[in-house]
Amino acid sequence: MRYIAVLALAGIAVAGSENIPTDSWIYDALDLLKTSSFIHSMPSTSRPWTRSEAAALVAEADSASRFGKTGLAQMAALQRLRTEFRNELPDLHCKVGPRRPLLSIRVPGAENRYARADFFSRTGLSQDRQSLSIGTVFSNRPADKFCLYERIELTGFHPDSFGVIDSSGHHLYGKRVNPWQDLAIFEMELAYLSFKIPWLRLEIGRDGFSFGPGYVSSVMLSDNAPSLDHIQLCASYKNFKFLSFTSYLSRWGAKHRFLSTQRAELSLWNRVTLGGAMMNVYSWDSLQTTDLAGMMNPLLPIYFSVANSDHGDNFLVGWDAVVYLPRVKVYGQLFLDNYEFIKRENPPCNAFAWQAGGFWAPNLGPETRFEYARINPFTYYHRVYHIMYENYEIPLGHELGPDADELYASIGFNPFVQLKLSLIGTYTRRGYYNRGDFERKSWHGGEPLPGQFPAGEVDRTVRLGPEVYWRPFRDLSITGSVKYWQSGNYQGVPEDDQSGLDLSLYLEYRY
Repeated sequence: MRYIAVLALAGIAVAGSENIPTDSWIYDALDLLKTSSFIHSMPSTSRPWTRSEAAALVAEADSASRFGKTGLAQMAALQRLRTEFRNELPDLHCKVGPRRPLLSIRVPGAENRYARADFFSRTGLSQDRQSLSIGTVFSNRPADKFCLYERIELTGFHPDSFGVIDSSGHHLYGKRVNPWQDLAIFEMELAYLSFKIPWLRLEIGRDGFSFGPGYVSSVMLSDNAPSLDHIQLCASYKNFKFLSFTSYLSRWGAKHRFLSTQRAELSLWNRVTLGGAMMNVYSWDSLQTTDLAGMMNPLLPIYFSVANSDHGDNFLVGWDAVVYLPRVKVYGQLFLDNYEFIKRENPPCNAFAWQAGGFWAPNLGPETRFEYARINPFTYYHRVYHIMYENYEIPLGHELGPDADELYASIGFNPFVQLKLSLIGTYTRRGYYNRGDFERKSWHGGEPLPGQFPAGEVDRTVRLGPEVYWRPFRDLSITGSVKYWQSGNYQGVPEDDQSGLDLSLYLEYRY
């Protein structure tokens, strides 16, 4: 088994430093195989991963699958990963050939190096929103020394919000762009240039990030908001990883805003990964005259720039841990926004979020997942608006936003390799400070403290229903779901109980 793994790993160098988008199916497939004990190494708990990092895990899983029983869920994940990484790992146990890009041009004067353009498409259908996108990915392969990556997507849609005018200007909600004729948007959410030496990677451009092992969303840093324009340094060696980046956030009126972040991860015994991060949102245009130039340098730790300069910026910290047991994964995460350990006299004084979850993935039988997340009032939102922890008025943390909690549970099994059936349920509560714009979600004095508003204003919603995932062809996947929901105190209106059905259909081609 070890000999086969070495043969497979020999081709990993060609995978290079191209990032895997944070919303890719590859992460869930490798998470399933790691929890099912097909992977010995510890995956990083921060995203994105490079293709070389993912290829090493695929090679391990491929080797392990040849010497043990493989369930249908594990086989489905392996087959798709083998196809995806066939170019990087030609020795994979795969009967089909590698996927060819739409266009591949040999770089003059460079042997076995290509500029590529690949086509993809996505379609989403629900009661209140329908969209169809066509896009192209430009990149170079093998990208072992540097990577140039651009993802361009044209999306036509029937929007639930034609556009908003807020602190960031005029744009579609949740996007950085303004729709054309309220029908289509043209955007580039991923575009970066990266350089790599054996243990250090430099990236400049636009990319998405997610910190921690959360499944539904991360309470610390997620990819829900538009991706970040940044400069990043990432160093990794064996079981240690450190990354630091500075990014430009959406402006607040005339004020320019920045996010400076550092994160470290340490893996132990191939079972445990501990992670911690420091983040700071700051503005050049604050009323303070202190020098903020140090936070623009990703080589300088945030702590020294903040603690020793009397800044009034939004300083945030978080920790997370994941533990793998045989066929089981358990994890937790804690995020502190404005938590005062000594005195609690200046609201908001208990702005924090936490998350805990587990995943059971037996080789034979259904897989089960649960996750609970709690976000206290005023978390991510500051009493000073222009240093709130958001981008284009979307929280950089959990998708729930402040003053909310949610319990997620699912059970799924594969009757066939290409088909997966799941039953998914959620119980969500949203309080007074979870509705409306930033003025409701942030503290600005003169309002009741958390717990003093009428309990009847808490929106309690239960959703339950089946989901079907089908992959009829190698490059096409279809996901459909039907969920019945029942809400008490609907949208915070006391004694207003409503119910309904959520229907959705989602298609991905070569994505």
